[in-house]
Amino acid sequence: MLENLMNRIKLLFGMGVVTLASTKTVQVKLATGVTNDKIKRVHDYGFMSRPIEGAKGYLLFVGGDVSKGIAVKVEDERYEIALQPGEVAMLDDKGNLIHMTSSGISIVSPTAIVISAPTNTINGETTINGQTTINGVTSLNGATTATGGMTIDGIAFGTHKHAENNNTITGGPQ
Repeated sequence: MLENLMNRIKLLFGMGVVTLASTKTVQVKLATGVTNDKIKRVHDYGFMSRPIEGAKGYLLFVGGDVSKGIAVKVEDERYEIALQPGEVAMLDDKGNLIHMTSSGISIVSPTAIVISAPTNTINGETTINGQTTINGVTSLNGATTATGGMTIDGIAFGTHKHAENNNTITGGPQ
């Protein structure tokens, strides 16, 4: 009886490699060589993930019964980054990264970043590098400065010249 109890205690915790995963479950090849496909995933509120093959799972088996497993933590050392004390990061295997540091939040994506909301407000100074396209009605409140030229409806402001009433050509804006 005592030996049976000790074996069940030894089976309370396990580790293994993820061989298949969904958001709710993982299939894990245990360190013992046994594959278990009935491992329930648990997530912290507000955070979800779906690990990929090769991630490492840390498992809890209720009552030492390896058929009733719960993955309490799944990690993937292949995609970790070095953090400074107090930093937090969210990242994936595609190169997407949200990195919270003492100097601010850095967001990196190898593809597009899409923000969808009925209204977006940015407080503070903003710098945009690269080409910018604005679709829809644009309202500017306050002074506007443009360098490098501006074209509106095909008319280049800054270099635009036109004929006056007396058919002389203007010298352009000043």
